[in-house]
Formats: sequence, C-alpha cells, structure tokens
Amino acid sequence: MRKSSILQKGARVALAAGVAAGISTAAVPATPAAAACGSVVYAHYINDGNMAWKLKQNSSCTERWGQIVVDYQPDPTGIPLAIRVVREIKSPYGYAQQAAYTKISGVGAEGTWNTSHTSNSSGENDRHKICWDFADRKNGKWVAPSSWSSCSSWQY
Repeated sequence: MRKSSILQKGARVALAAGVAAGISTAAVPATPAAAACGSVVYAHYINDGNMAWKLKQNSSCTERWGQIVVDYQPDPTGIPLAIRVVREIKSPYGYAQQAAYTKISGVGAEGTWNTSHTSNSSGENDRHKICWDFADRKNGKWVAPSSWSSCSSWQY
C-alpha cells in the first residue's frame, strides 16, 4: 500500500531531523517472561515504527540473532542501518564474550537483514544484547560503526 506524498514528505523531514539531532524514539523491550520462544526478545523502533533493530530467537529458544527491518525507506540514498548481536557465557569468573556478529542493511533499501545465529541456553548461563546505529562510510564502502551509540540491556 502506497503512502501519500504528504506522509512521505513528513517521514523524510522527521527522519532527517532525528538523524541530524542524533535522536531515536523510545525502545520497546519485551520482559523475559513475555519473550516466548520464536518471538522478538527485544526491539528498538524509529521512523514511526517503519525501521527496527531486533533481537530474535527461534521456536525452541536455542538460537538468537539480530535483525534489521526497514518497512518504509523515504530516502533511496539513505544511510544503511547497522546491528550487532553479542553473546556472553557464564564462567566461575563472570561472563565472557563468546560471539559477536554484525549486519548492515542495504543503502536506501526496504527489507529484512539478519546477523548470523548464535547459541542460546536457558537461565543465566548465557546472555545476549543488541547494539544499533547507522553504518559508517570508510574507504568508499559502508561498514559497521567502530563504536555503538545504543545497546539493549542484557537479555537472559
């Protein structure tokens, strides 16, 4: 379904203002009890919910991954979104990073992009978080940022 040109212009202005100011809208995390298997564990939305960074898990709760979703991209040359999913495992000495995967969306594209999957075990034996930002331009290509402006809390 096409949005009217007035809505498209409004979305462009809102997105440009938010990006220029470095502002994003409120995150909507799921509580651990509400994070059923096969669901979104955590999500952060911008642009009236048309763009999202998500931490997802499979139906048996044994894998988790990061996901970028762009349902509406008002700018065909827009800066790609970037996501990082991190897994830490518990040891007698605390938590240690076991895996970290990144993914970048297409330039000005609509669609869904997933990171590689990482293992998940029940309870507090491991934990995951996602970090999100816009991609950086280096040496003529888009890359994941060297530092991440926002991250979720640890999800168990």
